[in-house]
Parts: sequence; structure tokens; C-alpha cells
Amino acid sequence: MNYKQQLEVVQGLFIPPDTAMRLDCPFCNGKNTLSVDTMHNNINWYCFHASCSAKGKYQGEKNMNYVNATFKQKEESSDTEFIVPDSFKILDSNDKAKKYIHKNNCWEAWSWGRADIKYDVKQDRVVFLIRDNEDPTTFVGAVGRALNSATYPKWYMYGNKDVPFKCGECDDAVIVEDCPSACAVSNILTGISIMGTKLKLVQKSHLTPKKIYIYV
Repeated sequence: MNYKQQLEVVQGLFIPPDTAMRLDCPFCNGKNTLSVDTMHNNINWYCFHASCSAKGKYQGEKNMNYVNATFKQKEESSDTEFIVPDSFKILDSNDKAKKYIHKNNCWEAWSWGRADIKYDVKQDRVVFLIRDNEDPTTFVGAVGRALNSATYPKWYMYGNKDVPFKCGECDDAVIVEDCPSACAVSNILTGISIMGTKLKLVQKSHLTPKKIYIYV
């Protein structure tokens, strides 16, 4: 993948200005190996996985204006109504999707109705739908996991990005990094996925269990 393609992928991660973070690499699928920072009017990225060639730097006011505009747009879109896309189909429509939830311990949560999982035929992703905390009959967003290495980014968020994915109805809950982990623990505790390694302040307002554990 050339520099221009890498830059498009990194810009598509919507990292806000003046931020430094580690996350899963969308180029080699390395777990928490990609370092990205948007400090000092630049975007810098580097993957620490030895076999990954992802690295680069982009400078300029135009670039940061793009980031600011994208981040502002993302914030403004959080309150807009989420409409489930027509490309979301039943899980049985794709064998790869079914194999993924089997392999990643999501099958029980899906089959018992604790998790709403679909297949996005347009993006070739397993999709975990996010319910509204106040109205469980309404979906406010979704999280999609790519089913092939050619799809970027590996994780994609649809709709509201401030509401965490929740699986289960136990009084106590455990905070985990991703949706499959939330499904895996949901037969014991409510699993809450924050889709990352840092709990954002806005996400805390959606946490209502009596006791919360943090899995690290």
C-alpha cells in the first residue's frame, strides 16, 4: 500500500486534533500496534509490528482543517437519527459471518437474543447493533467488523459513536474493549464495549449498572 493510500486510511480513522493514541492497525491487523498523533498541525502514524510497513507523516494547515471539519461533523452527527441500512441482512445470509461469531464466542449471545448481530453485504462486515438505553426497541448505531484483510478500517462505527455497545441485562457489568468480548461475558455479567482502550467522558453517562468491573 502506497503513502497516499495509507494517508486516506489514517484520515478515515477520524482522530481529533492534538491527540496521540495507540489502536489496532488497519493495515496488518496488529492489536494495539499502530501509533497515531495529530499534534503540532501534523498527522504522524507508525506501526510497531515488524512485518508491517505502515508509517508516514503529513503536514499542513489544509490537513488539520480537514481533521477539524471531520471531527466537528462527527460530533454533530451523534444526535441524528440512525436508520438501519438496507445492506444489513440476517446473519444466516453469510457463512463467513456465522463462522466469525462462532470463533469469537458471540454465538450464544446472538442465539439467546442478548445481541443483535447482522451481516453488512455492502461492506462485508459482521455488524453489532447498538440499542438506545432509554428505548431498547430503537437502534442508535452499530459497530462493524471487517471479514477480510482488504477492508479498511478493521472496525467501522455506524451512526452515534458515543453510545457503547451493551450485551446482557445483569445488574453488574464489565467494561471490555470490543463487541465480541462483551458478547462472550454476557452470560455472567453485562458486557459493555467502549471500542477502544480509553473510556470517554460522554460514554460514562450511558453506564447504569449497580457495579462495574473493568477488564484490562
